[in-house]
Amino acid sequence: MDNLQKICVEEGITISESIKKLDEAGEKILLVTKNQRLTGVITDGDVRRWILRKGSFEEDVGKLMHHNPHVVRKGESEKARHMMLEFHIEAIPIVDNDDIPIDIVFLRDMIAPGQRRYEQINVPVVIMAGGKGTRLYPYTSILPKPLIPIGSVTILERIMESFRKNGCIDFWLILNYKKNLIKAYLDEKEKPYRVHYVDEDVFRGTCGGIQLLHEQMLHTFFVSNCDVLLDIDYSDLFHFHQKNQNEITVVTSLRNVQIPYGVIELEQGGKIKKLSEKPSFNYNMSTGIYVMEPSVINSIPQNGMFHMTDLMNKLLAEERKVGAYPVMEKRWQDMGELGAMQKMIDRIQDV
Repeated sequence: MDNLQKICVEEGITISESIKKLDEAGEKILLVTKNQRLTGVITDGDVRRWILRKGSFEEDVGKLMHHNPHVVRKGESEKARHMMLEFHIEAIPIVDNDDIPIDIVFLRDMIAPGQRRYEQINVPVVIMAGGKGTRLYPYTSILPKPLIPIGSVTILERIMESFRKNGCIDFWLILNYKKNLIKAYLDEKEKPYRVHYVDEDVFRGTCGGIQLLHEQMLHTFFVSNCDVLLDIDYSDLFHFHQKNQNEITVVTSLRNVQIPYGVIELEQGGKIKKLSEKPSFNYNMSTGIYVMEPSVINSIPQNGMFHMTDLMNKLLAEERKVGAYPVMEKRWQDMGELGAMQKMIDRIQDV
């Protein structure tokens, strides 16, 4: 593999540095080496579990990695394929007789896209598709945001396809702005899934429209904004939600934010307590995709503006269970603003 170095790190770095490298590489695996020999691997699942344990990002990478990873030798590509399918892993390093990585094989390169088997869960999906998309003006003065093309396919269809790989075929679209354009477009399409329309009479915010589905959502359901794409297995998210007995599970993205200035921390009276040069911080950002239980719908008012943050804060105040499912930043694409939309288009075209 020509770019093997981009997914290799040496032992001794911090978990924060390894996460940054993992995200920059854009793959779901990172190889950890010592004197060139493979000593462990890190996956995005390992990062998720570390975040949920509230582990420190300044710990040594050895605390995070798998110390006995699956490996194959050169010429064992079929063995690698069977191992990846059996153990549900995305990639396996190829090492020489000294355990030095010489290549890596990815499951995506060994099976055709249509042969990839995702667990079929057929959970209903609610898509919040009624907003005005003001941050995407002037595009949204002509087209509603759900119909903006990303490449040759609308963002709405890409979202539905991302869920369909896991067997989701019932989509409930909460509509308002330019709703008739959305309906006309979808009604003319042949679709391998069912689309149901729910009309808001007034703008209800990022969450209020879900209340209109109190008679339809009788079991666990997904909720998605209409401007985000996730590269994840939704069955894993669904089972994580159920295992943790959450009423809402929020998919979050770990993002490192660096302050481009020296930061000064003050004591009372203006005395300087501490100075930090261009500090960086790790934050979990909401991606706009959720798993919900029907029990939360009763907490959404029947009238007025109500946002997803309002709902989650209400549940938290009542000591009800709201959890997070962290993913790496590269697993999340957002087109909420013009610059982000162009980045999404570029990434889609590069695939």
